[in-house]
Amino acid sequence: MKKLVLGAAAAASVAAGAALVPSVAGATGGSTPPANSITISSVADFGLNGTNLDIDLQVRCTGGTGFVEVQVDQAYPETPNPLGAHGFSPPTAVVCDGKSRLVTATIVGILFDGGKAKASATLNLGAASAQKWITIIAH
Repeated sequence: MKKLVLGAAAAASVAAGAALVPSVAGATGGSTPPANSITISSVADFGLNGTNLDIDLQVRCTGGTGFVEVQVDQAYPETPNPLGAHGFSPPTAVVCDGKSRLVTATIVGILFDGGKAKASATLNLGAASAQKWITIIAH
C-alpha cells in the first residue's frame, strides 16, 4: 500500500511540475522592443562628387530630445583614397517619445565612393548603438 501511495504522489508531483512549465515559458515568451534602439539602413546615398553622404536610421527612444551620431568607414579600394574614407555626422536631433522615427544623418567633406562601408550609430540617451555593413550608391 505504501508503494502505491508514494508512486501516486510522485506522479502527481511530476504532472504538477509539467503543468507549470507552459506558464513559466509564457512569462518570458513575450518580447518587448527596447526603449531605446537604432536601426541603420542597408543603403547610403552620396552626391555625384562623393563628398555628401546621407544615411537613414530608424531611432526609437524615450526621454525628450536625443542626439544620434553616425560614423562611416570605407576601406581602399572601395574608396579611391588609399588611406580609406572615414567620416562622422554632426549630432542629429531626434524626438524621443517612444515612437520609431526616421532620421537622416549627413556626413560632409569625405571622399566616399560606391561600394561597401561599415556604419556605426550612437544615441546619447540610453546607450543605444548599432553597427552594420552598408552599400553606398550614387543618386
